[in-house]
Amino acid sequence: MSALNNPVIAVIVSLVIAVGYFTLVDHYLMEMQGLDFWYLFRQ
Repeated sequence: MSALNNPVIAVIVSLVIAVGYFTLVDHYLMEMQGLDFWYLFRQ
């Protein structure tokens, strides 16, 4: 069975991509504007 046809694998891959994209965007926002999403949890 192909991994791409497995719904579980598809969901896991999607989550990894989403988290990676979010982290990348968060990094650029923090660099440009001094914003950091994770700062909300560190207060």
